[in-house]
Amino acid sequence: MFATACTAQPQTPGPVKQDYPSVIRDAVDRRAKAEREWRRMLDVYKVPQTPPDLYPTIYTPRSLLGISGGIKLAAQPDPGSEKLGLREAMKGFLDRWRELIGTDPAAVSLVNADESGNVQRFTYRQSNYAFPIAGIYGEMSAVVSKDGRLMQLDDRFIPLVEMPARPQIDQASARQRVVGRTFTYSDIAGREQKVQISRADEVNVKQLVVLPIEKGDAIEVHLAWEVVAGSSLAWTVYIDAINGDELRVVQNFNT
Repeated sequence: MFATACTAQPQTPGPVKQDYPSVIRDAVDRRAKAEREWRRMLDVYKVPQTPPDLYPTIYTPRSLLGISGGIKLAAQPDPGSEKLGLREAMKGFLDRWRELIGTDPAAVSLVNADESGNVQRFTYRQSNYAFPIAGIYGEMSAVVSKDGRLMQLDDRFIPLVEMPARPQIDQASARQRVVGRTFTYSDIAGREQKVQISRADEVNVKQLVVLPIEKGDAIEVHLAWEVVAGSSLAWTVYIDAINGDELRVVQNFNT
């Protein structure tokens, strides 16, 4: 069962389910289906066959490596209607090749469309989980030229797996796990510096997220609290919302 929102604080945590976290494992049939759909796509668009460049485990397209000149999706839109025309061309592509992109197009949202020179870059987010997907997964980017050619494709959508409907670690507990934490970074001269988070008001528990983490040839899918620690120098810490483990730390500034 999947939750659509989390508005109430959880009660006293119970024992962690033994099958948590869910795991996306390498699957021969998933790879075979992706390769079959790739070949079929190239045939339909009359593109010479070339081996697909796929992400491991999820087997979605990592690039259009080996395809010269891109994939012609549609006729060149009329002047002044390029944005709408290319957006519709990509919408049709996602619907037709749903088996290749790895998720139902109804669960895909266009979140950004940037125009630069003679191309448009589209960014899509996967939205069929109850909570936003954090990290490098759950997103797809596509670059389409103004004459309707798909030039680049980077697809990191993940299969849908069972997730807990609510956290067992509440927001206050997640915050307290970060208070007292010391973060280390290198300054512009390469010297090691340390910052300690000593007060609760330096910690902001932002939201619950789905956090996929690569583990060997598999991907673990965790329910996590996204916590920001610090102000001018800040880090995002992901705390497992089921068992309280620290899953990942991301430095939010450059040095």
